[in-house]
Amino acid sequence: MTALLLVGLLLASEAAAVPPPVPLSFREFFEPSPRELRPSARLLSLAGKRVKLVGFMAEMESPPTGGFYLCAAPVTATEAGGGTADLPPDAVFVVVKSAAGKPLQHIARPLEVTGVLELGPVTHEDGRVSSLRVLLDGPAPSSTTP
Repeated sequence: MTALLLVGLLLASEAAAVPPPVPLSFREFFEPSPRELRPSARLLSLAGKRVKLVGFMAEMESPPTGGFYLCAAPVTATEAGGGTADLPPDAVFVVVKSAAGKPLQHIARPLEVTGVLELGPVTHEDGRVSSLRVLLDGPAPSSTTP
């Protein structure tokens, strides 16, 4: 078996081993409740799993570093000392490892993100706290040879 064919088979088997992401909608995040926001059973069941989520990058006066907030609808947040108070409660922080320490340029069109869903409060490198996160998948392995 040639080395090139062997590499192709290994890449194909690795790709087959990764489960497809589960589609998730912002509407599925919380249980209806008159007094408080409670995570839905579906959201809780997807913690630690790969999900696919479509939304809009929040345009922030002071953008976070190392990622961005994804929202169900376009949002402009003029924090003016309020931190992330202008963001909706279902805003998801998308962690972009390659952007560690850097803010990302705003993209005004809908975005589809795929990665591992994390729940629970975490303080990020810039001091902001998020309760919902998606750890963005890295780029797909190239099928071409150098």
